[in-house]
Amino acid sequence: MTRVDFLRHGETEAGDRLLGRTDAPLSAAGRKAVAGQLAGTRWPVIVSSPLTRARETAEIATERSAKTFEVDPDWREMDFGGWDGHLKQELAADPRFAAFYRDPETSPPPNGETADAVRARVKSALERVAARDETPVLVIAHGGTIRMALAILLGLPLDRLWAIRIGCATRVGVEIGVHPEHGLWGEIVEIVQPNEERAP
Repeated sequence: MTRVDFLRHGETEAGDRLLGRTDAPLSAAGRKAVAGQLAGTRWPVIVSSPLTRARETAEIATERSAKTFEVDPDWREMDFGGWDGHLKQELAADPRFAAFYRDPETSPPPNGETADAVRARVKSALERVAARDETPVLVIAHGGTIRMALAILLGLPLDRLWAIRIGCATRVGVEIGVHPEHGLWGEIVEIVQPNEERAP
C-alpha cells in the first residue's frame, strides 16, 4: 500500500472562474491557506501539476519537506475548451454547462478535453505514484484531476464525487494499492478542509 495525500492548489487571483489550462497565480489568501494546511506535516516525495497555481503551492510545500520534487504534466487540470477562464456565473446560463456537471463522461466542454482523456492520463500518473518505494507522497493537483483519481481508485462515477467537498487547499489522504487482476484501488483515510482546526 502507498499513502498518497492529494492537495488541491490554493485559491487564485482569478476569482470564481473555471480554470483548466488558464494559468493564474495564487492569491495571498490562497498562500496562507496552503501554509496552514501543510503546518506540521512532512512528505519525502512531492509531485505537482505544472500549472502555476499548483507549482506555487508546491513551492510552499517543498520549503518544509521533500527529498524529491517532480513535476508531472499528467496531473494538470482538465482542458475546459471554450469555457476555460470564464466566470462560472456567466456559464450558468449555458445548458451544456449544467449537462457537464450532471454527467461529465458524456457531456464534455465545447472544444475541450473528454473525461476519457483525463482518465487515461490520471491513471498513468497514479500507476507511477503507486510504484514508488518512499511514502507518503504528496500530489499537488486540481479539483478535476483529484476527483478523477478518486473515481479510478474507488470505482465511483464522477458525478457522485461532487458530494465530496474538494475546495482550494483541501487535502484528501488515500491508501492505494494495485490488485494483480483488478488494478488500482484505494480507500479514503482522511479529508482535511483548509479551515479545519487540528491538534498541535
